[in-house]
Amino acid sequence: MFDRLFNQPALYALERAMDASAVRAELIANNIANADTPNYKAVRMRFEEYLEREMGISTPTGDLPLQRTDSRHLPGNVSYGINGQFINGAFVYIDDSTTFRLDGNNVDIDHETAEQAKNAIQYSTLTELAGRRLSALRTVISEGRR
Repeated sequence: MFDRLFNQPALYALERAMDASAVRAELIANNIANADTPNYKAVRMRFEEYLEREMGISTPTGDLPLQRTDSRHLPGNVSYGINGQFINGAFVYIDDSTTFRLDGNNVDIDHETAEQAKNAIQYSTLTELAGRRLSALRTVISEGRR
């Protein structure tokens, strides 16, 4: 019975999103800390599309899907760089596509601080949603004692 209360897709999605937000905060902090390191490349994370795929949610992007009419055609997968790995269900990769400075560093401090603020708001919202979800469960459980 309790299994059904706590193993809900919404709680699972909130948990995974909070984990990813914590990892993203760490990556952004590392990028900011290395903003003056020569040849440092910013580390980025892709999470949302993997969560959507895992949850079976498809969002219309307006893009037309690629069609392979011959087995020799390229599959058309998005590549995030050769140095990527999966961490907590998210793809973490080194953004080696750009270089902003002569020393080879591609960290844009304005972009990183904006991402940091966005991530903080997102994490705060996720914790609020999880709290409300658990509060509703607490209400259901406590009403059963009456």
